Amino acid sequence: TSGNDTIVTDSANSASAYMTGHKTCVNAMGVYCAKNALSLDHPKVETIGEVIKRRTKMSVGVVTNTEIEDATPASVVAHTRRRSDFNDIVKMLFDVKPDVIMGGGSPNFLPKTTPGSKRSDDLDFIAKFREAGYTIATTKTEMNAAADAGVTRLLGLYNTGNVDGAFDLRIAKKGSTAKFPDQPDVVEETKAALKMLSKNPEGFFLMVESGRIDKYSHSLDWERAVFDTIMLDNAVKVAKDFAGDRNDTLIIIVPDHTHS
Repeated sequence: TSGNDTIVTDSANSASAYMTGHKTCVNAMGVYCAKNALSLDHPKVETIGEVIKRRTKMSVGVVTNTEIEDATPASVVAHTRRRSDFNDIVKMLFDVKPDVIMGGGSPNFLPKTTPGSKRSDDLDFIAKFREAGYTIATTKTEMNAAADAGVTRLLGLYNTGNVDGAFDLRIAKKGSTAKFPDQPDVVEETKAALKMLSKNPEGFFLMVESGRIDKYSHSLDWERAVFDTIMLDNAVKVAKDFAGDRNDTLIIIVPDHTHS
């Protein structure tokens, strides 16, 4: 998963390698880096999300506790030379339409006239997803209610930024938990996503990221990083328990691609 322009890779091009089978350059996803001036004009290569939607009737899920537009979740659908093209990545999510989408980063879904929006246009992607048949969840309670009700298409946006990590959610009650007191953790997201996606008899592809391990490591917050690593281990157990004795489910566990 190393980049083709540097020794040290980053989350964007390494995740893109997983999701396309092709190497690219730092900060890029789903493209071959060229000389094009605009970040969206580089030659594109199809992502696994697009292949599944084009060739099969399987469902697709993208689950994270980072902003949903961040590099790893975005790599399932995105084509850009610049991983920070969050507004364009939201449009790409809508174009591909993974059946289950969960994370933070709601401001990039809201039209610029909405207070707190980070969009530069008047597009309302919350409304667009709702019109496309998605249930919208902003809390863990709403997520679980949707899963229990048999919903198969969900857009879950639980924070304006990254979803808080396990240490803050379970123990410290710091971070943004006062503002967002009912956020799900990665384990709970995984359980709900599996419940919804497994309703499709044709099968599904689910990408789960515990992305705050990386972010806490960047800031040398080892305690929060360790708690989120334990949370990821618990999420892996949920997936393994789901697979159980089935002979139709493959689980692939990859390390944090930035620091490995």
